Amino acid sequence: MAATDLLDPWRLADLVPAHIFTPDDLVSPELASSLRTVNWDGFAFGFPNEVHLMILLNPARSPARQQATLLEEVSHHLLGHPPSRIFIDPQTGLRRRTYDRAQEAEAYELGSMLLLPKEVVQEHVKSIRGTAEELANWCGASVQVVEFRIKRCRLWNRYRSYMEGAARR
Repeated sequence: MAATDLLDPWRLADLVPAHIFTPDDLVSPELASSLRTVNWDGFAFGFPNEVHLMILLNPARSPARQQATLLEEVSHHLLGHPPSRIFIDPQTGLRRRTYDRAQEAEAYELGSMLLLPKEVVQEHVKSIRGTAEELANWCGASVQVVEFRIKRCRLWNRYRSYMEGAARR
């Protein structure tokens, strides 16, 4: 791969190796339909003594969101993050899961880097002078992820400058 080639997240998942599912693959049509109405993107889990990572994605999400979620879940695995735990909340008696903000930020960062390498972002901003929307459409990402990467590559001021200039014309 060249530095400006895009990584296919689905191919990366094959190499991890990971199996990707949606609720339609695992539960009744009625329950799968109900799960599309709940606010969730996806999650991953593993079984003891199983090499494959299992990733469940919400098919009601946009393809860009599914791709970002896939890369986040693969990133958690590649970074060796321990899985969150399910526990009974002592105050409410309801099931909850642990949440590690630092791990989530780290996985989001790596996932966005895998989707949009620095070289791709630099070429788009410095040479092509394209919009975040154009890059998002080209790579199948959301505009929010593209803007996050432009900022992380320290190109936000340059990007804003040429976008503001184009808006004045």
